[in-house]
Amino acid sequence: MRAFILVTAFLSASSSFAADVNYRDSKAAADSAGAIEIPGDIFGFTSATDTGAVGDKGIGLENDAAFGARSGRYLLFTQKLELGYTIAENWSLAGSIFGAYHNIRNVPTIQFNVSGYRFDGLSIEVRHRILERTASQPFAITLAAEPRWARVDGDGVRGDALGVEAKVQVDAPITDRLFWAMNANFSTAGQQDNVTSRWSSSSGSVVSTALAYSLMDGKLFLGAELRWLQGYENTFFGKRTEYGIFLGPTLQAKVADNVSLNFTIQPQIAGKVDGVPKNLGLDPMDRALARLKIAVGF
Repeated sequence: MRAFILVTAFLSASSSFAADVNYRDSKAAADSAGAIEIPGDIFGFTSATDTGAVGDKGIGLENDAAFGARSGRYLLFTQKLELGYTIAENWSLAGSIFGAYHNIRNVPTIQFNVSGYRFDGLSIEVRHRILERTASQPFAITLAAEPRWARVDGDGVRGDALGVEAKVQVDAPITDRLFWAMNANFSTAGQQDNVTSRWSSSSGSVVSTALAYSLMDGKLFLGAELRWLQGYENTFFGKRTEYGIFLGPTLQAKVADNVSLNFTIQPQIAGKVDGVPKNLGLDPMDRALARLKIAVGF
């Protein structure tokens, strides 16, 4: 289950790079309607709703880390290289390639010690903004779907996995400097055992909420994010097997007109594994999750 929870955790934020680094075009459109637009992906793992202006393009690199087990050593470092394009008004499309580095030693719930970097599959994401913000209506809503093919699980074991994540993204300005967002995501996946070739399935959900405050005329954003991860034993929900709650600071900086950096680190503050009489959900999850994202528009 650790493998699926980690995929859910890392895919729970879509990477609307075109919208993120081409904020001026989307802001101008929103200003003409009298609305306050939210300036791109400023919330860490939680996604804003902006899909960018038609023709916007961007490339981004997400560097995600999950680390810390109940005992032993566990580190998963995942990279996602994504190319995004706004194909029509309120529609964006992105394709991604993944790599994963594992450093696992003496973790009781994992059968093997593993160390190394591997190619880890592909994904495609489609996003559609179904509700636009107006001067009298501050909320915006975007729906997204991201099918994913993976080659390595969270335990570092080679094997094919196929899954899809459905995402609901909501955001709103609280003031002209303070912004809020909430995401609700559901993932389902099937994974093939590398030895028996049998397929097994599971599902998971992530609900997150975040605040970000604008400093330095929109060039620096500081905030906080709260995320609730849950795992289920069936393809579509069923009995909950574990959960973890993560909380931490977020930071986004515009280092150039077309380049932004986004960073967050979030320790697990509460959690539980079904049948394990210990605090925190550290068997399928981790002590902390982190992300450093670099986005470039062109």
